[in-house]
Formats: sequence, C-alpha cells, structure tokens
Amino acid sequence: MSDPAKLVRDPLARFRALYDALNADRGWFGDASSLRFAAMTAVTCQGTPTEVASAIRRMAEEIKQLSGWFGELTSTLRFIVSAILVLNGDSASEFLDEVKQGRELFRRANLRRGGIYETMAILILRLQNDRQPVTDAVVTRFQAIYEEMKRHHWWLTGPDDFPACAILVGQDGAPVEIGSAIEDIYQALNKVGFSAGDPLQTAANLLYLARLDAHVAANRYAELAAGFRQSGVSIWQSDYDELAILAFLSHPAQRIVEHVLEYREHMLQLTPAPGRLLTFNLASSLVFLELVQLDDNLDAITDAKALMDMQAIINAQQAAAAAAASSAAASSAASAS
Repeated sequence: MSDPAKLVRDPLARFRALYDALNADRGWFGDASSLRFAAMTAVTCQGTPTEVASAIRRMAEEIKQLSGWFGELTSTLRFIVSAILVLNGDSASEFLDEVKQGRELFRRANLRRGGIYETMAILILRLQNDRQPVTDAVVTRFQAIYEEMKRHHWWLTGPDDFPACAILVGQDGAPVEIGSAIEDIYQALNKVGFSAGDPLQTAANLLYLARLDAHVAANRYAELAAGFRQSGVSIWQSDYDELAILAFLSHPAQRIVEHVLEYREHMLQLTPAPGRLLTFNLASSLVFLELVQLDDNLDAITDAKALMDMQAIINAQQAAAAAAASSAAASSAASAS
C-alpha cells in the first residue's frame, strides 16, 4: 500500500505540519481526533502540508457527497479514509464502487455483514491489489483466514477482525499456517502476563507481521511494557496495539520508551490538547516511523508499511467508536434535559 521509499526523516515535524494544516479548517464543531489520525496516515504523502491537507479535505467532501446523508462514511471517519486514498492515489468514486461490488462478493461467500469494518476490509483488499477489483479468489482466502481466527477464538472473532484479515490476505503462507502462528503469539503474550481478549488478539495480529518467533515477540513486548511502567506509565489493554507496533523495532526497549515519552510531550502541545490514550497512540506511531528507518533491514521497512496500514485502520475504528460514544452521550443528555 504505502511506499516505504516515501518514509520521511523527521516524522514528528511532518505530522505537526500536516495536523496544523488540517486543523486550520476544522471549524468549531469539527472532530480533532480524526484529523490527528488522518495526519498520521498522511505523513508519507508527497506534497507540501497545505497541498496534502487540501487533497484530504477534497476527498472527504467527495466521499460525503457520494455516500449520501446516512452512509457509514459521512462521519468524521471519512477523513482517515480520505488520507488513505490520497496516500495511495485512489479516487472516492472508484473506492465506493469497489465497496458495493466487494459486499456482493462477501454475501456470496456467506460472510457476516460487517458494516464499517467490512468497508475498511474492502479498502485494504483493493489497495493490496493495486486498486484492481477484489476477486472471488481473494475473498475465498479472506474467508479462510477469518475461519482460522474463529477456530482459535470463536468467542472473540467477529466483523471487527475483518480489516486484520484483509491485511493478512497479502501475507505469505496458507491460512492455517497464519492462524497457527498468530495463536502462538497470542498464547506467548498471555503467558508473560497480558490479559486475554480482543486487544490481545489485535496485538498478536500486528506482531505476526514482524515475522518474529512467538517467544521473541512476547519478550520484546514484555520488556517494553516493563520499561513504560518503570517510567510511571500505566499500560492498559487499550495500549496493546501500540506496544505491538513498538515491538516490531529491533532497538533496545529503554531507547524506544525514552523516545515515546519525549514525543508524548510534543503531542500535549497540539490544539486542542489530546487525552492520555491519544498521546500514547500518536507518539508510538511517530517513534515507529522514525526508528524503523534506522534499521539496516530493507525487508523490515517493506513489512512496516503493512503494519502501518493496519494501524491506520485500527485508528479509524477507534475514531468511529469514540464518535459513536460521543453521539450517544449527547443524545442521552438531550433527552434528559
């Protein structure tokens, strides 16, 4: 999807410039969180920050117009999707046509309706195929990977795992091999003290992309968590995906921790100020982008793009959930008044 050759030497400065450009036109009632995620996704886009921000806003407006008033992408989520489309040189109309056709393929395969998760999965499948139509063969592989996830964790696996399955479609290996490797990572993480559940499954999916031995991955993960805790940072299940991204790096845990803490201070200077969870998320992504370029390993940099694509989708899902919670709270308050 994103081209590793486009990685930037100063991701922090690039992110700040992109966010400031997007935020300048946010408006009083605009959602800053989705713009931060969009800026993060667009860090490797070519062009000046103003040009990139304008392209994202134009794409977001086109998506809104084409989706209709009640489409899934009329929410602030469309800014993150727009950033992904701009990054990959795609168009709103062709993407939305693909979503319609992809859903028909999903129904023919008797896959559950996945709402926004299905939409994001189709986006990933489209971009992995160089913006060519999703085929029956791709959906068959997608379904096989999903069934492998369910075989190991039927009570956890659902449509929210569709985007991860789509990313995994582009990885080498038979579905049963992919599923077994992810399960090994999941169990290794659980064994070193991390709570079982959806967040751990997401972390295992991410760590699979690093192609590390399960125990090596779990040890890296645990060392990072211990480093943050020793620095006074609590690690919750909501942080599991960020730890997975950082565990991809082959740098000493303490160096990674120090960089993230430094970058969190920069994130606190954003306007409006983000909360604790968001500063950790943004700082971790930026540190990953910076340090992965220092590794003398072209394969790692190539695989990193798949990791960041998945993180962009996770961010989109989190933004959608936050927007839904905010809307529900506002409706509840209105009805109570």
